[in-house]
Amino acid sequence: MNQECSIFLRDVRSFFVVPTAGIIAALFTLVCSIIFVGQVFVPNGIASMQPVFNGATWLLIILCPAITMRLIAEERRVGSWQLTLASPASALSIVKGKFWAAWLILICLLLTTLPLLVVLMFYASVDFGAVLSGYLGLLLFGGAVLSTGLMVSACTNSQTVAYIVTTFFWLTVSLAAKALPQYVPAEYSNWFFYIDPELRVSKFSIGLIDTANIVYFFVIIKAFGWLTMLAVRNTRQGRVPIIGLLSSCVLLLACVVSLNVIALQEPVRWRFDATGSQSYTLSEQTKSLISDIDGPYQITVLLDDTQASRSSVEQIDEVLRRIQQESEWISVNRINPSDPTAISEYESIVQQLRVRYAEEISRCEAEIESSIETFYTLQLFAASMSSVSETLLQATRNQEEQATLQTLTSSLSLLAQEGGLILAEVEKALKVDINAPLPRLDFARDILLTATSRWATELAEVAWWLRANRSAEIAEFCMRESIAFEEMARSLKKTESALLAIGDIEVGLLATQLQSGEGAILISQDKAAMIPARLLFPEKQLETTVAADRRFRGEQIISSAMRKLHSEATPTVIFVHGEQGSLFGIRPNNADLLSARTLLEASRFEVLEWMPHQDAKPEVQGDNVAWIVIPPAARAGLEPTAIELGLIDATRQLFATGANVMVNLQPSLLPKYGQKDPWANLVQQLGVSAETGIVVLEQVATGPHQFDIRRSQTLHHTNGDSLVARALNGRAIFFPLPIEVLGGTTLYEIEASSDRWLDDAWANDSLTFADQEPIEEAVPIVSLVESGTQRAVVVGSGGWLFSWALDRGTQLGGQNVMMANAGNSEFLLSSVEWLSNLDSWIAAGPIGNQIGRITGLSSKAHMYWSIGLVFGIPLDFIACIFVMRKWRYAA
Repeated sequence: MNQECSIFLRDVRSFFVVPTAGIIAALFTLVCSIIFVGQVFVPNGIASMQPVFNGATWLLIILCPAITMRLIAEERRVGSWQLTLASPASALSIVKGKFWAAWLILICLLLTTLPLLVVLMFYASVDFGAVLSGYLGLLLFGGAVLSTGLMVSACTNSQTVAYIVTTFFWLTVSLAAKALPQYVPAEYSNWFFYIDPELRVSKFSIGLIDTANIVYFFVIIKAFGWLTMLAVRNTRQGRVPIIGLLSSCVLLLACVVSLNVIALQEPVRWRFDATGSQSYTLSEQTKSLISDIDGPYQITVLLDDTQASRSSVEQIDEVLRRIQQESEWISVNRINPSDPTAISEYESIVQQLRVRYAEEISRCEAEIESSIETFYTLQLFAASMSSVSETLLQATRNQEEQATLQTLTSSLSLLAQEGGLILAEVEKALKVDINAPLPRLDFARDILLTATSRWATELAEVAWWLRANRSAEIAEFCMRESIAFEEMARSLKKTESALLAIGDIEVGLLATQLQSGEGAILISQDKAAMIPARLLFPEKQLETTVAADRRFRGEQIISSAMRKLHSEATPTVIFVHGEQGSLFGIRPNNADLLSARTLLEASRFEVLEWMPHQDAKPEVQGDNVAWIVIPPAARAGLEPTAIELGLIDATRQLFATGANVMVNLQPSLLPKYGQKDPWANLVQQLGVSAETGIVVLEQVATGPHQFDIRRSQTLHHTNGDSLVARALNGRAIFFPLPIEVLGGTTLYEIEASSDRWLDDAWANDSLTFADQEPIEEAVPIVSLVESGTQRAVVVGSGGWLFSWALDRGTQLGGQNVMMANAGNSEFLLSSVEWLSNLDSWIAAGPIGNQIGRITGLSSKAHMYWSIGLVFGIPLDFIACIFVMRKWRYAA
């Protein structure tokens, strides 16, 4: 033991008196600090050291060989190695002393990142369990690299060779484990994943301690330590028994493989969730839900793992494994839809969906085929009647009749010639191929429904016109032909009724969702649902000012989807507005509700539209109803129009009847001219005060001495502890033209900043920050109101739920798009679920609530800390080098 300690202390002392220690520490802290300030330490960033740990994994491959390269090779060069061999210390003692010295240096190296953790603690609540787990992973992996480097150093006289061989070995292992699985049969690919050291360390970095990973690194350390001992012993004896060495290596390899295989077996494998939030342990709500399942249930995650971080894939697999453990009825799987070897598994999922919805598919296809025949008959009718209309046009002398017949002739001719394009689109929607594994029956039905409805109305109007008082020369002929038009209109109306009777086509919705490629498919005994990828994977994040949250929040979203599958509730969402024409279609600049409707229908909501100025109020029953009121985006003048006043009256009636309503507010110029905005008066009935005359503006630097005025805000934090707040915290939500909303329970607020102010001149094109007073207190912009059984949401922004905001993103190449405002979709879903009294549907406890976020970090503080961390810490180590060298030379 004394001999080991002597060697240990000598090597530690020799390492710290040479510049190598300071250079390695400076490089390590420099890179870690850059990763920290770039991916972690940002306003509203996630208080997780995971990006630093992931970067440090690759750094250790480069820096650990620099620690071990001189432990034996340098002694050989300077001639002290012979003295060590001549000492009474055994080969085992020599190896152990040098390894423990190298490991202590590694510990000191990892401790240099503690300032990063301390700074993070100033601004966020840090999950120390996950941090300690990450450091444990780095320590074990670093130990494995050190043991390899020590063995190589014992076999060479050159430090350079020792460094290059060790580094090349671990880079080869890491890269080969990632590249080779796609070139071997799928059944053998797991063996390459098992040897990937980054994959092993990634579990530690997410706070998951797995005994299989501990055994993996421990066995490598022991194995290379033994080889090092053999090398030292053979060097001391002056001979190298090749046969004995090869036999030892074969036996060692067999032991390493056997121990790792045993460690991967579930009976002896133990996993511990080290995160303080226990984010990989299923909640009691989820466990209770799963315990109620009494029949076969399948959960399949479709994810291209080549496009996702390794940590994310590990988190997904861990959550799926825990879900499967809770019930013998549940089977889980993860499929890469872009992997050719996974085609059979994917086809199996599609086949199960076809079986589940065989009756619905058969019924819909029969109605659609019948409608296609009717439409084809309409084409033939249009072709024959266009000539009849042409004859009538030539026969009449009445100019008004001529104009009408000219229009009718053109319309019928166009239908006869180009009606096939409509049927072609229907056939395309019904076509099944690799890109569309299920027929899009709902799309085909909607195309036919629109066409038949339009022509049923138009032909009925033509029949009425033909029977009206026509001129004498064509009256008798028109009366006779009107019968044919009326019969065709009646046939189309019957077809329209049959298409409407189909109702919601669930398999059609699934078909559309499957085309997106990624997501999660849930299949129960009689139903199925698909969760879009943007709800499952928060890593699809755009904001460059926010660190990517790579936690997999699948447990909350999947359990919420399971509740929806088993729920008997039929929730309804009604959008109320005063625009001309439907907002469910594509409108200029995507100022429509098409994306919102698609999202809600995918979440099993019935979506309706009500325009009070032209439609009667929809008759809906039950408690699961949410009304969303959308005010006009712009006015022609200052005064509200009659249509807008009618919309306000309709909303007031909803309040009076106890309906659950979301009111979205737009800024108004009326308060600037001393008038009261009627929308501000309206929400006062809810106990809410809205300052609709002023908007929160922000000055943003765009270049040297150049600034721009931002009229929108992207928020990430929610206020309070309500279900909605917990479900949305941590998600980027975009609010254009935000206005102050006081009263109720604040859900979102804009933090005070020296660059933000309240301005009533928000409509001016030329704005400056000059002479403005920065806001000193947070400005609330979204409030929840609950009075008895009535619920309401008041949003101080009007355009956040339009398609241009919901679908805003960045193209990454190919079909990959990162969503900019992932929180907008979730805010819409959570809000309507809350308004519909479906609290159990809300995905409670998401990632934003499980992990702390950085708060109170101003722009100046961020800049000062970033400079201090990136340059200050490494420069300290460089300074230590010069001090040590000066001290040595002075001594």
